[in-house]
This record gives sequence, structure tokens and C-alpha cells, in this order.
Amino acid sequence: MKVFGCRNQYSYGGGLVLVAANTKEEAYLTAAMDEETSYMFDWADDDYMWCEPDGNINHCTSAEYPLGKWFEVEHLSTDLTEPKVIIEDHYSE
Repeated sequence: MKVFGCRNQYSYGGGLVLVAANTKEEAYLTAAMDEETSYMFDWADDDYMWCEPDGNINHCTSAEYPLGKWFEVEHLSTDLTEPKVIIEDHYSE
């Protein structure tokens, strides 16, 4: 699998998340649904009302790790066969 990452975009923050996945979108949703990182993602339905995480990428946003800022870490790969958060470490004020 490939490795995707995103630097923390939150004001007065820093850090990084790395995720094993096949695509950037899969990496984003993996982080959004992970028990340890899901609190940094918000879910809203088509009417912009809060909803339970439903796996629909269009319903998910994150101030810390916005989808548009994710990138493939081209020199890293993993032998994992399922998408998984590898590491997340951040600081935000």
C-alpha cells in the first residue's frame, strides 16, 4: 500500500498524520473513521446538519487535516494490506 500524509493545518498548530491506503481519499476517510483520530473530523449531511460518520467523503471536514492538503509520501510504502493510520502526532492551541 501507499503512504499518505497531511500536516496539521490548524492555526498555531503543528504535526502530521501518516496513513496506509490506496488513494488520498481512502487515507482521509481512514483517519476520519479511526478511533484515535476521528475527533479531529466533523460530519454533516447534505443540509449541513450534524450526522453520524457515514463514510461519505462529502459529509466529512477537518480543520486540522483538510482533504485538499493530503499528499502521497512517494518514498514510503508499507506491507499493510488494509488501510490504517500509521501515526498521528500534533499540537494545537
